[in-house]
Amino acid sequence: MANMASTLGALCTLVALFPAIVTSIPLVPRFVSGNGILDAYDYVIIGGGTSGLTVANRLSEDSSKTVLVIESGPMDDGSESFRVPYLGRGYLNFGTKFDWNISSVPSQSLGGRSIIMPSARVLGGTSSINGMQFAKGAVSDYDAWEELGNEGWNFESLAKYFRKSENFTAPSEKLVKEFGVTYDKSAHGFTGFIHSSFPRFLWPQLKNWVGAMKSLGHSVSQDPANGGALQLFWSPLSLNPDTQTRSFSREYYDGAQDRPNLHVLLDSTVTKLLTSGDERVRVDAVEFLSSAGAQNGCVKVKKEAILAAGSIFSPQILQVSGIGPASLLKSLGIKVVVDLPGVGANLQGHVYNVIFYQMANASLAATNLTTNPTFYNEMHELYKTKQDGPFTNNGANMIAMLPLSDITSDNLQNLFEVPSKNLSHQDTSLSKGYQAQLKILHHRLTTPNMAATEVVWLNEGAMIFSVMHPLSRGTVTTTSSSLLAGIPAVDTGHLAHPMDTRIFVETLKYTRKIAATDEMQKLGLIEVTPGAGVNTDEQLEKAVRDMSNQMYHMTSTCAMMKRDLGGVVNKDLKVYGVRNLRVVDASVQPLIPAAHVQSTVYAVAEKAADLIKAGDS
Repeated sequence: MANMASTLGALCTLVALFPAIVTSIPLVPRFVSGNGILDAYDYVIIGGGTSGLTVANRLSEDSSKTVLVIESGPMDDGSESFRVPYLGRGYLNFGTKFDWNISSVPSQSLGGRSIIMPSARVLGGTSSINGMQFAKGAVSDYDAWEELGNEGWNFESLAKYFRKSENFTAPSEKLVKEFGVTYDKSAHGFTGFIHSSFPRFLWPQLKNWVGAMKSLGHSVSQDPANGGALQLFWSPLSLNPDTQTRSFSREYYDGAQDRPNLHVLLDSTVTKLLTSGDERVRVDAVEFLSSAGAQNGCVKVKKEAILAAGSIFSPQILQVSGIGPASLLKSLGIKVVVDLPGVGANLQGHVYNVIFYQMANASLAATNLTTNPTFYNEMHELYKTKQDGPFTNNGANMIAMLPLSDITSDNLQNLFEVPSKNLSHQDTSLSKGYQAQLKILHHRLTTPNMAATEVVWLNEGAMIFSVMHPLSRGTVTTTSSSLLAGIPAVDTGHLAHPMDTRIFVETLKYTRKIAATDEMQKLGLIEVTPGAGVNTDEQLEKAVRDMSNQMYHMTSTCAMMKRDLGGVVNKDLKVYGVRNLRVVDASVQPLIPAAHVQSTVYAVAEKAADLIKAGDS
């Protein structure tokens, strides 16, 4: 493998320095092989996932520009595990050939545990296997980005891009009448590639949940799409309303597949960006290797290389290409091209816990799908024949995003001043950037305008609660000078900051308060995990550390911030120190929003495409 890598590197260097003898191949729309790609493309997009396919579609609208997408995985197999909402909640594809099979490094703050970190390896990326939630965050979540120094990145500026990606269908009259589903038509888009709609079936226990939350004084926001993703709200899914199947970023490709200037190279992993220059570094070519080992080579970049490999692999690709923390690169024998300490730092993710209940009085509940084979088969057949029933639903439809003041009356101000245990040896710029983030979060989280925690009722008899704006930070670091050596080391950093643990403990107490309401007790709830005997703060803290997992919402490892704050990209998403390299995926989000991040990734990618086009004019 080492000899192959050496030969490949030499080949790519030659290709980058000298023009090919054959420079024109008839342009036809196609999936291409390593031997069939053009010598060079205007835009080379690394990653055919949620952001990569969005940007590829928009850039290929200009027929004079050539676009290549390099995706490490294959096409999906069209199975129900991808398409059917109940079956396609991601879990069936975890650990398969469509998943990178990543686990984090053991974490002391999680009791020494490693946790799995599913990351899709398939055309369509994580939008192919995620939980399909399609709600955006609140106004404050995105205005915080601009407050960090990113001019033009606020809720108002992103709103048109949220709408541009979306094809919204209002809830049926049945759902409005029976469950009181609300929406604001003016806040949605209707011509985008990604369907946003509501499933045809909702579990009846959802009425108990809504009633319980209202009895505790929580209001129902009309629609999270208008910036009101606070308190209670109905969350649409990325769901085709006609077929009741998953809507995902493959539809961006499907909408552009007849364009002769768009090519897609599957089953090929980018191994390095080839650069030249010292003061004005330029990406000349992109090196790749087929997963089958038969197709390898590189392609020249005429205008820009665009990283869309996600929050784990985008920083690793930068690092092995010599763009990252100089100390790390030197320790691995990697030539430093640009010293950027922020590459792979600032990792943020939503971490969650679950309280499980038995439901003594629920005759029709989601548990029947797992305990009653006859019911399962009947409901599966109902879906296949009429696209109706519980298989249209992935489980979460009403979400509560709650500020600190809603879950506790305790004054937690002093916890913002406590340093995070895993950030004591940071570079100076990273420390400055973290302090800038902390200041903004301190101000916003102590108002009713930013959610600290999410609480969701699942009809299997579980209440999920999550920390939405963690103060903990993690890292992604390559362990080798070559991507061929494997995946990077991912330290999630979850619960390293005491504020995150305290929020968890206070939210766990609050979920018990919800469960104790008259409405929820009509279901005959009996707590199973962590159990009624776990009550003291010490016991609760141990329970949340032992049970915590992460929601697969990983962001911020190539953060959009000023360079002296540890930023990796500027407000145009250009990598500092490199003329023609941008990052367009979730890794650029400087602060993770209080939202399932799918719709935000689409909006950022849509804006990124406009920024690239503007830079090319």
